[in-house]
Amino acid sequence: MAIVGCVSAVAPADNQTPIVTATTAPQLIGGDIGTYLVKANVDGANVTFDSDFKGVTNNSQLAVPVYTTGTPYRVITVEKAGYALYSANITSVPGKNETVEIDVTLAPLAAANTTEEQANVTAPAPAGTQANVTAEMTTAGQTSPEPTKSGSLPFAAFAAFGVIGILSIRSRR
Repeated sequence: MAIVGCVSAVAPADNQTPIVTATTAPQLIGGDIGTYLVKANVDGANVTFDSDFKGVTNNSQLAVPVYTTGTPYRVITVEKAGYALYSANITSVPGKNETVEIDVTLAPLAAANTTEEQANVTAPAPAGTQANVTAEMTTAGQTSPEPTKSGSLPFAAFAAFGVIGILSIRSRR
């Protein structure tokens, strides 16, 4: 037998309606717990896992407990005003009582002139060890290269085929 909620009642005085309040306890999801430890180079950065806000770094760290039986997170995003947005794929999943460390380096926008940093956290990272991170920087002022000029060669080839076609038609007559 399990108690799922709590009920309280107040005994009414004469000519009053009794008041009954029922409160249900949230159903807890069971399972073992592991932890992601996000280590950033700045304090006060917002940490998000798969668009689910997890908290703000304090002393450049944030511990994020997760159920080992739950759906694994895929993407971590870390952001703070004045710094490039950091986004990385998460491929390491902590096991029971394990910690997977994710090192995050936010680049100042003025110093690096970057708009976004993307990375992959490679798996698996053994318990209590640091996950490997490879990063790719995208710079703000970068533009696509200019298309190569083809000159008049396509036009000349088209004209040559036209002349050959006209001559072949005239020679058949």
